[in-house]
Amino acid sequence: MAMNTSSGANNNASSQQPRKISNQNIQVYVRVRPLNARERCIRSAEVIETVSHREIVARHTIESKLTKKFTFDRVFGTDSRQADVYSTVVAPLIEEVLSGYNCTVFAYGQTGTGKTHTMVGTECAELKSSWEDDSDIGIIPRALSHLFDELRMLEMEFSMRISYLELYNEELCDLLSSDDSVKIRIFDDSTKKGSVIIQGLEEIPVHSKDDVYKLLEKGKERRKTATTLMNA
Repeated sequence: MAMNTSSGANNNASSQQPRKISNQNIQVYVRVRPLNARERCIRSAEVIETVSHREIVARHTIESKLTKKFTFDRVFGTDSRQADVYSTVVAPLIEEVLSGYNCTVFAYGQTGTGKTHTMVGTECAELKSSWEDDSDIGIIPRALSHLFDELRMLEMEFSMRISYLELYNEELCDLLSSDDSVKIRIFDDSTKKGSVIIQGLEEIPVHSKDDVYKLLEKGKERRKTATTLMNA
């Protein structure tokens, strides 16, 4: 997603504010997935225990007395809500984005651990209420709803473009392109250290959160990620 903003004095004042989380450039959060229906049916054991808001304890097997404790910036237990995750992890970054900082949020984990549920959720196209509401929508639609709300309140002039890229089996796929013959290539950006340029990726202008939700639904239909027993 790329966004350019311009709003005269309001924008200049925002860009001069000190960054609140400059000493926390990288944060790691863990969300523990509850057992799914198949796992409960075969009586799978839970080997991860949430002992605090920052620590989990892992056992090799349910009978094992050998445990390992891991500490993170925040741990979300099996009863955590989508709204809780968003308000803690992502909501503070919206102000950072509007102040001119680049922010990235990504989910990492084994297939079936709940990455798509956390990032996208199950009600993306049906979001009619506030991003603060307790529902099953994920981080991406909430963030875009939040961002548009903030831009509207700030009365900023802005342009926003959306891209939707999938990397699957070492192949790049533009999920918003209507032409499957277009080849996407990725290069190192010589002008910005650590950045890359993706050539051939379609960028679509959007003007509201509803525009974004339609594109997310379109991209979701083209995803190649296979369903496995782990997320059945």
